[in-house]
Amino acid sequence: MITLALTTTFVVAFVVTLLLTPPLLRLSEREGWVAQPGPRHIHRRPTPTVGGVAIIAGFAAALLLSFGLEALDPRLQRSPFEAMRLGLLLAGASLVALVSLLDDLYDLPVLPRLLVQILAALVALGPYVWQQSLEPEAWGIVLTAFNFPFVQQVHLHNLSPWLAIGATVFWIVGMQNMVNWADGLDGLAGGITLIAALVLALHTLTLDPPQHTIAFLPLALAGACAGFLIFNFHPARTFMGDVGAMTLGYILGVSAIIGGAKLATALLVMGLPLIDMAWLILTRTLRGGSAAQSGRDHLHHRLLDLGMSQRQVVLSYYALSAAFGAIALLPISPLFKLLALLMLGLLVFSVILFAARQTATPRGGVRGGL
Repeated sequence: MITLALTTTFVVAFVVTLLLTPPLLRLSEREGWVAQPGPRHIHRRPTPTVGGVAIIAGFAAALLLSFGLEALDPRLQRSPFEAMRLGLLLAGASLVALVSLLDDLYDLPVLPRLLVQILAALVALGPYVWQQSLEPEAWGIVLTAFNFPFVQQVHLHNLSPWLAIGATVFWIVGMQNMVNWADGLDGLAGGITLIAALVLALHTLTLDPPQHTIAFLPLALAGACAGFLIFNFHPARTFMGDVGAMTLGYILGVSAIIGGAKLATALLVMGLPLIDMAWLILTRTLRGGSAAQSGRDHLHHRLLDLGMSQRQVVLSYYALSAAFGAIALLPISPLFKLLALLMLGLLVFSVILFAARQTATPRGGVRGGL
């Protein structure tokens, strides 16, 4: 029954997203919610750009349905504490989705968007922000501790509740922008998020004891991404827009900490876009520009400039994400996982440096950015 419930969650998210995307695509074309081609973009025809609304609807439908699936097995019943945290997740994700949709339609300034991202992260923290207690009734979604080689566990809450709050906000906001920055090629952000969600679900289910109810969350996210990729893989019929990318990043960030920190797992799967984002922030700042600016200095754009096709670049990202996701699932120590992340970092930096030397950085922006 547990397998049936988990599978149903994935399938419902997939089907709802699959069914909602075509009418949303037609609505976008009728209302003019499209990204026009031009020197700042890679696509060659006007393309609907708020497809992420269908992803969010599919995810929400599957997650809400999962409450009805609790009757199938006692192990699927959520505690009031867990239900409260899912409510915080949905509230924060709704805030991110609403403001990101407005940004897709009206191009909002950077600072208000960043403030909303921080506010949404604080919403996820819930009562912990003011009570700063680990009692269930006072605890939201917070990164209280994580494992680190040589020092075993770093307990942020014991060091300072404010440190735990700051780390949680930094993590969730960072994940939002990481997914958004990866949304530069057809199917890239959606596919990486799908892989990350599946790896998080498998990690959750292989814990001792398994976190069956927590697994509903990444499985709903994975199903929604899979349904959307049918329309978003190259050549894309629709883009997810900031409403999709930012909300996916928010849900993914929360999924990595809601049932106990799974930071190493998330970092390994998302290592490639993470390292690319860190490199961009560093190089843009050193050039005297803004880290939030859009440009063709992303690794995936440089690979295109080297002659790879969109599908080749995207599938390469998929392969690396899946490979390091598999490493994350192996029963090895955090030290070996850290070494794997360092190996990934060296590999990605080598490719970035090679691509940077072989390609110029044209001025102007593309899809993606803060």
